[in-house]
Amino acid sequence: MAGEQDLAQTGREEEVGNQIQTGGEERELQTQTEEERAGQPAAAAPKSPSQEGDTISDRQFCVFYQSGSCRFGSQCINLHEPDPNYTPPKQNKRGKGRKPKQKKEEVVVCEKCEKQRHKLRTVMDVVKRIQWDDSYDPESVIVGYLDRFDGIVEEDFANFDWSDVTTVDDWETFCIPKHRVYYFKINEEIVWDRRSRIDLIFNPKIPTCGNCKT
Repeated sequence: MAGEQDLAQTGREEEVGNQIQTGGEERELQTQTEEERAGQPAAAAPKSPSQEGDTISDRQFCVFYQSGSCRFGSQCINLHEPDPNYTPPKQNKRGKGRKPKQKKEEVVVCEKCEKQRHKLRTVMDVVKRIQWDDSYDPESVIVGYLDRFDGIVEEDFANFDWSDVTTVDDWETFCIPKHRVYYFKINEEIVWDRRSRIDLIFNPKIPTCGNCKT
């Protein structure tokens, strides 16, 4: 029993000795590392972008520096020195440097087409002109109007009651809404047409060109 106790005691002593030795080595290594850090020079500051080039000829002149508008200052990667070949840009003044407006090509049309561009007179304007102008005979005028069932129907001008459709009895007189009147004919010739905007009542008939002839 005594021999076993001696062996156990000896093992514990060896283990403690190893731990002490290991701790001492760690402290020596830490001390050595601190000494090495203290002996090293301070780390060099990073170079600015303007200092990275090997020589001045490796960098180009800063265009913005030449005009006094560089925002990077000493950190600019381009060279901040006067450029002997620098030419200031031209400043465009208002109204200068712009492309001139192209003139639209003038379209030549005949007189008939030009007159048809004007505002078309209303149905009642044509009716009053026929009624009160002695150069027109109401008996020779034909009116083309839209019938609800038969489509476009022609009727003599004299058979119409041109009063307001809301003020007459349509069972006794022939009266239709004015928007259903499509054209007027005199001697089998259309003198006013809503669809093609022909108006020969207020615009006298004139010769037509070959392109506008209908």
